[in-house]
Amino acid sequence: MKKNKNKAVKKSFSFSYKKMDFEKKTALWGVIFLLPWLIGLIFFFLRPMVNTLRYSLSSMQLTDTSFTGTFIGLENFKYVLTVNPDFTRMLTEAFLNMLTELPFQIFLSLFIAIMLNGEYKGRGFFRAIFVIPIILATGIATFNLSEASLTTQTSESVMNMEWLTELVVNSGIPQEISSLLTSYVENIFTVITTCGVQILLFLSGLQAISPSLYEVAQMEGCTSFETFCKITLPMVSPTILVCLVYSIAESFATAEVTLNGKDVVLAEYIRSQTFQGASQYYGYGAAMSFVYFALTLATIGIICGIVSKGVFYYD
Repeated sequence: MKKNKNKAVKKSFSFSYKKMDFEKKTALWGVIFLLPWLIGLIFFFLRPMVNTLRYSLSSMQLTDTSFTGTFIGLENFKYVLTVNPDFTRMLTEAFLNMLTELPFQIFLSLFIAIMLNGEYKGRGFFRAIFVIPIILATGIATFNLSEASLTTQTSESVMNMEWLTELVVNSGIPQEISSLLTSYVENIFTVITTCGVQILLFLSGLQAISPSLYEVAQMEGCTSFETFCKITLPMVSPTILVCLVYSIAESFATAEVTLNGKDVVLAEYIRSQTFQGASQYYGYGAAMSFVYFALTLATIGIICGIVSKGVFYYD
């Protein structure tokens, strides 16, 4: 009986599937392929986020048998934003660092991608060089040069940028701009190591541009700068938007701020404040996590909302 029922169900499903038009079949397969992502979103993102919000609005108590909370409203948020002297300052520092590094990171990624997209010998080797930071960023291959006492030697021998910093300072540029350029010069190695994903995204965007567009521009006598402004930049503008989302999220996730004269990762600070041993700190940590998440989401929404107005979409 069960075999007959299974056969009947399969026949009815195949019959109904054959009766579907092309759009409905496409929508069905789209839902099927989205199911793993939807399951992960619901159980591994939305559920923890809702729990974090619930914890942030409660005073948590950890007993021998359960983990319970008493609703206290916005008291944890008031403590985090008004009483804690470090959190708001570190949030502001992380936000300002992101705004400072983001334009340089996008510009540098696009510049390197354009260079790697050219036709020359050894192109594959140079592409591999810029993919190495992505490999080293994985948990398997991560290593710490400072433990081997090589950080100071490497920075002095390979990345000694004092001459370039002095050139910027003595160039007569206004103080505000020279300070910004100096910070770029000092952090150029760190920025490059975080550009691997963006370079790959820009490379894929550049290779999707039809060569006929460049041929027409060359026939019309356009200069390289005009070709970049009229063809390359508009055509990769959707990729710029994607890179902005990734760069902002990565910047906040790995933000390093100053605490008592030491550089600490903001996410690690929140974790250390949460698990201090007493259960009442769970609510404070949840409030800090939710504020951190809300700031990241709002920053992505505002910046990408502004940039999206200038994005050129093509068929």
